[in-house]
Amino acid sequence: MREGTPALRRERQQASSNKSSSSNKRSGASGGEPPRWRVWVRRIFRWGLGLAVVGLVALGVAVGMAVLRMPSFEELKKSPAGQTIRVRAADGTVFLSLGPNYGRWLTLRETPQVMQDAMVAVEDRRFRYHPGLDPVGMVRAAAVAVQNRGSGRRLQGASTITQQLARNIFLSNSYDFKRKAREMILALALEWKFSKDQILELYLNKVYFGGGSYGIDAASNSFFGHSATEMSLSEAAVV
Repeated sequence: MREGTPALRRERQQASSNKSSSSNKRSGASGGEPPRWRVWVRRIFRWGLGLAVVGLVALGVAVGMAVLRMPSFEELKKSPAGQTIRVRAADGTVFLSLGPNYGRWLTLRETPQVMQDAMVAVEDRRFRYHPGLDPVGMVRAAAVAVQNRGSGRRLQGASTITQQLARNIFLSNSYDFKRKAREMILALALEWKFSKDQILELYLNKVYFGGGSYGIDAASNSFFGHSATEMSLSEAAVV
């Protein structure tokens, strides 16, 4: 059976053409350019990712250079000489010390475990687990700073034991962004070069404990009249 007249065939072709055109318009509308906000979100993400990569590379280079320049463990153990004046009696006993007081260097094995545990518990509870910087502590300190802004309260510290050691050995106690950045880099370098036990040993023998005493042995002799090797739990809590 034939398909009808030429006019009928033309009408069918026209209807088919209109349907195809309508379909193309709908697909073009759905597959066009994305909204402007999506474009900006993608750009910001790419820029942020690029800056993060550049920052990590720069940090890695800075830490690597600090590791290469850092003294050995034996060199860091040496206490500054010639800064303490000791006045002795006729029998040789010291009855007056002027200036910083440095006690005997104690290895970690010689240092009572109660002193080690007390120091870590008070100063840096996650000392054994972080890489020199404690992100949890930094976030907590930032939150406390925001809450206490303008109240005059003392801000909560976020420095780890490694950061305190880096500041004590290499830097001053002044506070500014540049010094804090250097402190962080040096802390990462210390963790890279030395073990946790070495860092804790350096800390216990180098940091200032008050009363002109640097190191746990000097502090124990000044406060309790005996070496830190004999320190009790209650004395460790006081120090």
